[in-house]
Amino acid sequence: MRDPRGIMRAIAHALGLDERRCAHCLAPFSPGGVNTDAAFPLCPSCAEALSPYGGPRCRLCALPLHETNTEGAGHTDCPDCHGTFRPWQGIACYGLYEGALRDAILRLKFDGETAQAPFLAACLLEAAACLPRPDAVVPMPLHPSRLRERGFNQVHEMTRRLCSVTGLHAEPALLSRTKVGIPQEKLSADERARNLQDSFAASARASGLALWLVDDVMTTGSTLSAACEALRKAGATAVHVLLAARTPLAASEK
Repeated sequence: MRDPRGIMRAIAHALGLDERRCAHCLAPFSPGGVNTDAAFPLCPSCAEALSPYGGPRCRLCALPLHETNTEGAGHTDCPDCHGTFRPWQGIACYGLYEGALRDAILRLKFDGETAQAPFLAACLLEAAACLPRPDAVVPMPLHPSRLRERGFNQVHEMTRRLCSVTGLHAEPALLSRTKVGIPQEKLSADERARNLQDSFAASARASGLALWLVDDVMTTGSTLSAACEALRKAGATAVHVLLAARTPLAASEK
């Protein structure tokens, strides 16, 4: 005997009654054979636009590399990372900070569209498949004054949802922001590093823990480096960086 629910779905599809709205572009679409997440349904166009980056990237900073910078597929070091120490043990990133993914991040971060958080958490989950399981997950913190201005920490929202589906423990109290600096996007790479000196404090409870440090976007890596160094000084045995997006080469060079 056929599943009556399957029969009803087929009838609804034939009559165009199974129409949904894309969670990203809000356009109506009929799921049909498209695999959509019930919590964050995407139309076929957005599902393609929000697919992960699969090109060559630096194994130390996840920077996308031109084909001329690599020998074959896979990961290698970018010129900036070659022979350079990075204070994390590994890095994983879902996609490039451009197009639809950039739009989703900005809508969560500045427009307060928390409906974007489950999708971005799913991006983190997919990217994290290459990382060893941590003892705890730490979201990149905001300074208290910035948190009051914005009303929420977008990375905390992503991390909370990631942990809810993985059973991992979110530990935002392990890392705090102690200094408000000039917004990083206005500074050069050297100025970013100076701006971030003594900007983070890590709890002694980080001692002996293997951690994932989560952030939404990485540009030069100055903020992540300062945060990782604080966690390592507090005794964390390992810190792996987990990102939703990485700025492409041209944007990182600006």
